[in-house]
Amino acid sequence: MTNASLLNALLNEIDPAQREAFRNDYLAITQLPGAATDLQQFLDDFLDHTVRLYAATAGAIWFRSPNGGQLSARARINYDRLGLDHEYQAAHNALLGYALTQVKAFVVNPFSAAVADAPANNPTDSFVVLGPIDHRGERLGVVELFLGPTPTRGKTAGDRQRYKLWLDHLVTYVSQGIALRFLGSAAPLQPALVNLEAAKSEIEAFKDAICRSLEVTINSYAGMSFGSLRNNQTFAKSVHELLDSNGLRVKCPECGSPAILRCQSAGNSKTGVFLYDHYLPTGRTFHGGPSTFPAIKVVPKPPRRRNR
Repeated sequence: MTNASLLNALLNEIDPAQREAFRNDYLAITQLPGAATDLQQFLDDFLDHTVRLYAATAGAIWFRSPNGGQLSARARINYDRLGLDHEYQAAHNALLGYALTQVKAFVVNPFSAAVADAPANNPTDSFVVLGPIDHRGERLGVVELFLGPTPTRGKTAGDRQRYKLWLDHLVTYVSQGIALRFLGSAAPLQPALVNLEAAKSEIEAFKDAICRSLEVTINSYAGMSFGSLRNNQTFAKSVHELLDSNGLRVKCPECGSPAILRCQSAGNSKTGVFLYDHYLPTGRTFHGGPSTFPAIKVVPKPPRRRNR
């Protein structure tokens, strides 16, 4: 059966009011492998569209660990509502393991074995459709859809037979998407750039969290003096070394430039004053002068100055 005839056969079984949405979800799935998304977003999008196509009550995409161990969920929709834990978890894991050994998608009736004498069964009250994800003969994982005790679609055995064929067809797009993002040596440039941008955003989020954490810790000493010039200098130096190791400086409250906070002797002060040491276009400059440790704002370290 061709893709067009399979689609038309399925559309004939669907309420006319829902056919346009069904067709739109299918066309969206066909575009996902080449979309500019990372692997996680691709899997989330695929499962979202597929759950709608099947009018499924829940769904999941399972990945096999690199060492061939237990499957883990990489995308889930309403799965936690099924209660597949505790005494049901072992039975469900066995069903997923059985799906990995199959060549084609299959349907398991509620509270039934996958096939006669199969070592796996469906521990739920839903019809379950499972399809193995294959890449060049290697089993990567399983797509799993729960149609509910009373399926909105796929109500008859004939309907569910077509839905097995349909999942076999859809899983090919999962394989393509995974290969382009994770397995292939000739991945398109745009998804690769998207992945790098996502990594960059994650790193920036970590940097921001580090800055906020350092500010909270250091500013807990704002307004304090450590009793002597030497002690104040030791604390200021320790603050600088901590910030410098993370590529950071403090913001000068007077001019806004990144600076090194120092403590130096000044006038009649026995404990010294805290100064912001930085290079401005006019040369090396010191701003500030409080006798107690100031509240600071953490900023990135400026680029290294060029030798003139």
